[in-house]
Amino acid sequence: MQDQPLQPISAPTAVKIIEAATHLFMQRGYKAVSITDIIKAAEVTKPTLYYYFADKEELFVQMGLSVLAMMGAQLRDAVAGASTTAQRLAALAQVLLSERDGDMRLMRHEMFEHVGPAQRERLAHAFYNSLFAPIHQVMVQGLADGDLARYPAEILTAMFLGMSESFHEFAAQSHMTAWSGEAGGPFTGTALGASTMVDLFLHGVASHP
Repeated sequence: MQDQPLQPISAPTAVKIIEAATHLFMQRGYKAVSITDIIKAAEVTKPTLYYYFADKEELFVQMGLSVLAMMGAQLRDAVAGASTTAQRLAALAQVLLSERDGDMRLMRHEMFEHVGPAQRERLAHAFYNSLFAPIHQVMVQGLADGDLARYPAEILTAMFLGMSESFHEFAAQSHMTAWSGEAGGPFTGTALGASTMVDLFLHGVASHP
């Protein structure tokens, strides 16, 4: 792993290709996207694409590194100005629930289905550094401050991430919300936002005396 950088490629043309590929991969999945699709979306030639990326797998990995690096920077910036555990959690939730081009669960699923072991490990390290580590740091601080209890920081981090992905699925403009609304379901008009998520995380749903 030492010779496999976790930061995405930064050349302007490569970034343009990655941005086009990100939209396609996150919406359709790895298998349904062809190099031709990406070339057309990025408005580049095939030789240009292959100048920067050896194959579709490498392009997918670079897409993942780009998305994760961006989210990691946003998470760290978000908590920098917060002074309490509740404020830090709310800042993290705002980033995790923000509208983005697709679902992180899809990226992880595609990673395990279509990416080889070496590149999979590379993405796994990026996921830990960019998503898990910033949240884990907040949980460690919350436990030290006495605001959190009962579970170690690792479990709290996993629970917070899991909640954010469930909430994101029912966020505005999501397929799940649209389907529920069309069916007249209970989530029509329901706001599963950052404040609700943090309240549930900190206080749960049990009745307290």
